[in-house]
Amino acid sequence: MTEQNHNNPSAGDYKEAEKLDDQFIPNNARPLCLRCLKPCNPLQYYCDNCDSNDAINPLTPYMAFVNIRFNYAIFLTMWRKLWYDEDASIIGRLFYLFMITMFVPVFLVVGLPLLPIFKIPHKNLRKATVIILFIIAIVLLIIFARYRLFTGLVSHPIRFTVR
Repeated sequence: MTEQNHNNPSAGDYKEAEKLDDQFIPNNARPLCLRCLKPCNPLQYYCDNCDSNDAINPLTPYMAFVNIRFNYAIFLTMWRKLWYDEDASIIGRLFYLFMITMFVPVFLVVGLPLLPIFKIPHKNLRKATVIILFIIAIVLLIIFARYRLFTGLVSHPIRFTVR
């Protein structure tokens, strides 16, 4: 029994754990991309070779803007399985289609306008475009709020009258 647990030291035995790490993980070890198996820099978030959505750095899912690609790559996986996976069942394909139609429209409304912006090569032009879009969004929100408040479209409580 002790032979089987030689790689699993007890929680209080930290010195033995450090020794095991030194034995199994060499100093020049590098993480591999899960898709193309290219050695990557340990500080890199995603593979630059195959542009995989699988995170290389284990902290990627916990970082605010870095994890967006990690969190929503499931929709790309479902899309590929929906159209290209020959082993997918009909129920699986219907589930993928349901999930995509329920959640992707929100991403399209927000993400589709932002996609061309990030393709603009000039940094100053990109900043100006983002600022203009924010101004347009704020103006539209103000117009919508004024329209709702001053035309009486705000929901009123239902009053029942007894006759």
